[in-house]
Amino acid sequence: MSKPKLLLKSGLLLIPCWLASFVIVTFFAQLYFKAGPIMCFVFGFCSLGATLCIYADYCLKTGGKMNTKSMRIQGETKDERHFGAVMGAVPAGINYIFVIILYLSKFGIIKADMFGVYKTLTLYFMPFTYLFAPNTLIYEADGGVTTQNIPAADLGPGMLILAVILPLTFVLACWGAYYVGYNHIDLKEKILYGGKSKN
Repeated sequence: MSKPKLLLKSGLLLIPCWLASFVIVTFFAQLYFKAGPIMCFVFGFCSLGATLCIYADYCLKTGGKMNTKSMRIQGETKDERHFGAVMGAVPAGINYIFVIILYLSKFGIIKADMFGVYKTLTLYFMPFTYLFAPNTLIYEADGGVTTQNIPAADLGPGMLILAVILPLTFVLACWGAYYVGYNHIDLKEKILYGGKSKN
């Protein structure tokens, strides 16, 4: 598969990642208000973990295919063991567009409050956002309870820094998985035997 197609697929993989995260975080808000910030880590690691596993699997298999004996014999490959970082830069770049929109909203350049939109578009990060910017509980007159996003203008530096850091996880996961696949590293053997012979 050509590199442009690989990069296009890398961007499109955000769709199944978002859907997987939607299933995982469905009941996050309710449990957060009952159990507290520990739920941010439980749901955050599950949601982001599922997302990174999808990307790692894709990059691991792609890396293995890009460095095969038949392709080397035909002279079709260069040393591209770090191409996974480029593949990870695609979903990271898409997410940084959302981060820019959030920053523009925070500083009033965009008049609309975009924090809710940001959390919806980056659902796989959403539980971690509650560490610095949890929703506010609203008690209604009829006894009902709803939640409301903190306005983007009120976001603190912790949330703004977190928003910048989180997309980098795509680059790291894709680079690592592609590198392992490209070099045909047997992780199971490395973990179990420390790279030594089984005999």
